[in-house]
Amino acid sequence: MKRIRFHLLTGANFILASLLMFLGFSCSDDDGGICEYGSPHANFQIKGKVVDTKGNPIPNARIRINENEESTYPQGWLHTDTLKTDANGEFDWKQVGFPIMRYRLITEDTDEEMNGGLFASDTTQVTFSNDDFKGGEGWFSGSAYKEMKITLKEYVDTHTEPYALYTISGRVTDPKGYPLPGILILTSPAYTPNTGDDPSNYPAITDETGRYSFTYDKAPATEHTVYTQLSSFWNDPKACTSDSIVVNFAEIELSNGKGMLIGKGSKEVNFQLTRKE
Repeated sequence: MKRIRFHLLTGANFILASLLMFLGFSCSDDDGGICEYGSPHANFQIKGKVVDTKGNPIPNARIRINENEESTYPQGWLHTDTLKTDANGEFDWKQVGFPIMRYRLITEDTDEEMNGGLFASDTTQVTFSNDDFKGGEGWFSGSAYKEMKITLKEYVDTHTEPYALYTISGRVTDPKGYPLPGILILTSPAYTPNTGDDPSNYPAITDETGRYSFTYDKAPATEHTVYTQLSSFWNDPKACTSDSIVVNFAEIELSNGKGMLIGKGSKEVNFQLTRKE
């Protein structure tokens, strides 16, 4: 009970501090007690083009962008901006917000061979430096711009035996339907190492809308259990119940098989967690 109260007080202090910063109140430690109005913010733009190894543009490629620096990790995993390349393979991402210096771009081929081939995914790190910001004054840090080219290699299927791809996705909410962000998604048998509280060690983690998604790459169609675990980064692990749902891959319909790939299938698995008394 004391731990829950501590987390509630910590959360309340964080919300109040964030609200004051959003409203623009800040005081110096000088004897004069001068207060200023404003909050740190900057304009960001990442513009680029996605091409194949021959330089041909790749249209309709999906790019997922999230924050990736120590000051926001692991909170940066909770929000992802998603955009797609146009007919010329180009994209243009803009954001106005708190100065974040590092971003992660995950580029994926989502329509398979319809955009000229089958391409492997790519992860790109974009880092801004202080010299990239122009026109800053006061609380406004300025505008920063990066232009880049992302090259996707042709996807090579290295499987040596027939396999299937199963995408598991869903939403985690409380009994009133409110989303629960920062919930770790695990599987049994384990799909990933599931060690520590690092989100990258788990198949998925719910975002700010309570949604998650991951894809199994398995040869046999077996029965697995998908279950939830609270992360101490965002909440008290003892504050909510956990839940589990059994998924039988043999019951999932498969389609679009090719070569060693038997086919692809998907299943929606939703969770509703209740507060412990």
